[in-house]
Amino acid sequence: MSSRRKEGSRGATDTGGAAASQVEVREVLKDHGLRYSRPRETILGYLLERDRHVSAESLYVDLKGRGEELSLSTVYLNLSTLAEAGLVREYKTPSGQSFYDSNVTPHYHVVCQETGQVMDVPAPQVNGVPLGQYLKEYVEGLTGWEVDEPSFSLTGVAPKRAGAADPMQEADETRKNDA
Repeated sequence: MSSRRKEGSRGATDTGGAAASQVEVREVLKDHGLRYSRPRETILGYLLERDRHVSAESLYVDLKGRGEELSLSTVYLNLSTLAEAGLVREYKTPSGQSFYDSNVTPHYHVVCQETGQVMDVPAPQVNGVPLGQYLKEYVEGLTGWEVDEPSFSLTGVAPKRAGAADPMQEADETRKNDA
């Protein structure tokens, strides 16, 4: 595997949108100090297919639909292990529900209050540093506290216009024009 995950990379492997192979998943697990197990391979392989935001329950249902024989507790335990190893990000919605994100780069989520749709938003930079890291360092310097990485949850209502332009592309163009 030529493109292993590095800090700031999009995910654990660069699969170009294709499902991660068993060899790639095994290598990623090994690189992160995790032992191989069939459930872990199944869960991580599914998450690496594309950027996803899934709850343990929805992941369980999706995998069952694919014919995988995993218990819900196995899904929960493995998601927790993968999150601790940095292979997925756990985030909590404003309602407190945990979701798991296969995109581990610095970014935030905006969640539609009406539909639950989740969209990734790249982390803005302050003085060349991602916002969360900047805030962490700022507060630590100001207070002397040891601060965990800040987490943000942005909520709103998704655009309803049919055929609407990609809002991320519009935002990028606005930032370029402002520069």
